[in-house]
Amino acid sequence: MRSEIIKNKNVGPPRSPTLAPLVGVGTDFKTPPSWGGSAKDPLGPNGDGGVVVYKYKRIVAYRTTSFDGMVRLVAVLLHCIAMSSRGSVYYLNGRRMRTLLSLSGTIHPIDLSVIYSLMEKLGFDVVKQSRGKYVVIRMDKPIMREIKNTKIIEGAVEVVKRYLGG
Repeated sequence: MRSEIIKNKNVGPPRSPTLAPLVGVGTDFKTPPSWGGSAKDPLGPNGDGGVVVYKYKRIVAYRTTSFDGMVRLVAVLLHCIAMSSRGSVYYLNGRRMRTLLSLSGTIHPIDLSVIYSLMEKLGFDVVKQSRGKYVVIRMDKPIMREIKNTKIIEGAVEVVKRYLGG
């Protein structure tokens, strides 16, 4: 046992995984999220924007490429919540958004503020705290019932666009 410890003494603590691919600073590339584009078709199946990954010094931030991409992102978030939530109220903040979308980095603060404003336009309450903002999503709202009745994400996108007036 002692000899194993001495043999492995040069092994340091495990490193955290790298936060971004090793590409130039400010380089953007398209990611293949389940709701957006792919390497071949970065604008998504309907040409409505994907997600771009930016590396800023030491962090990775996800940005959307268009407003239609932002609307699609909100629709996907609401669809995920409607399909998986068991309660009558869901609290959504930036960290939970990242988890629901299976992103490895954070959402850019500008895009996060647009998401919050779109949620507010859809009739949800946005609460400001000292630690940030979160959205209170009530499952008894008509938009959530309609999104829950749609089985595919494209249907949820259409519902969100209709509620936004577009």
